Amino acid sequence: MKKWIVLFTLIMCISFQSNTEAKVIWDGAEITKGQTGKLTFSKDVKIYKKSDDGTFISLVVKKGEFYRVYGHEYSTVGKVYKMSGGYRVQATDLVIYKEVPLAIQQQVSGVKFTVGTPIFANSAKGVSIKEAPNSAAKTILHTPYGAVFKVVELSGDYVKVEYNPRTDTTIDYIWGYVPQDYVSNLPEGTIQYVNQIVDLSVRPGWQSQSLKPGTSVAVYFTTADGRAYVSSNKIYGYLPVSALSKTPIVDKELQVLAEPSSLLFDATKKIALSETAPYYYLTEFSPTSSNRWQGKMQLVNDDEISGGKQIAGALSYTLINKKLTYHLESELHDQKIMMQFPLKVNDTIYVNGQTQKVSKIYEQYALNITGSYKTFTNVVIAGDYIIAKGLVKGPYNYWIQS
Repeated sequence: MKKWIVLFTLIMCISFQSNTEAKVIWDGAEITKGQTGKLTFSKDVKIYKKSDDGTFISLVVKKGEFYRVYGHEYSTVGKVYKMSGGYRVQATDLVIYKEVPLAIQQQVSGVKFTVGTPIFANSAKGVSIKEAPNSAAKTILHTPYGAVFKVVELSGDYVKVEYNPRTDTTIDYIWGYVPQDYVSNLPEGTIQYVNQIVDLSVRPGWQSQSLKPGTSVAVYFTTADGRAYVSSNKIYGYLPVSALSKTPIVDKELQVLAEPSSLLFDATKKIALSETAPYYYLTEFSPTSSNRWQGKMQLVNDDEISGGKQIAGALSYTLINKKLTYHLESELHDQKIMMQFPLKVNDTIYVNGQTQKVSKIYEQYALNITGSYKTFTNVVIAGDYIIAKGLVKGPYNYWIQS
């Protein structure tokens, strides 16, 4: 009898130890199988669940309490989180959601890869996609290091994947098998920011989603051809590396400037002037003194280039009682802009006497001025105008060329 008691105690101890070791703690709480996230609440919030008879049961969750999340769905009220106990809650600013990292979800579920998620070829020599889950099967395509696949299903030591060869537009999606040992989950992405309006593409030329300047994305790879593999709101695709910045682009208030030239034209460089199509001007202006310039202008239309004209003009600015006025004057155009400092979103500025409402102020903003992107600082967007040091872009476009 004593032996049986000792044996039973030993079994219970081993079982207890195994259960303890199996627990996975993240963000201060145990993660359960199938859990995708965790909700906390900034105020007392009423949550609901539907009973078998079609009626709804409500429960008040106190501020600071948390619930496990097992996915989400969309209804007439928008995004709704599916919580433990069968309860649901609408995604609002009172609900704080944290997603359980994929690696933690996989650790809890006991699987290496999750169906529907992206993985990549981690072998320096790349990996071959096979027609069947074995090494002797015919190779469909050999992919390079960093090739990104979507998991379709798990098949023993192989993963069935969906692959989109982004460098070959003649080949559509490919389905096949890759060895589990030659692929990995995506690494944690470094957060960067989109600095221009750009399309997120599953491969070059295939638009998936248009992103606006300031959008944050997680960057996983920077490819040799100047494209980065990124995710934005769980949509994966490629962006030009030139469209990304490590510096966030945020609305900000421009403080009083000790030296107003930090936002003004630089008259020591050449100036180019153009008008919108179909008629525009090819010009090259050079400074003759600290605030005057001269040059030659040619009018261009769709069919011909007219004769050149010698013109001259002046650049000037004044700052009186925190009101900044700067002026580009020529025989053809007379551009005057006035703004008050500090300047913030929704303020009014004056362009040639007409009011323009400030919609955005960027700490940094990239613009394609002469066929390539250049980053400007303290950029003001107002009406049809984009205003920054060396740049006034609107119905007529003025800029400084190096």
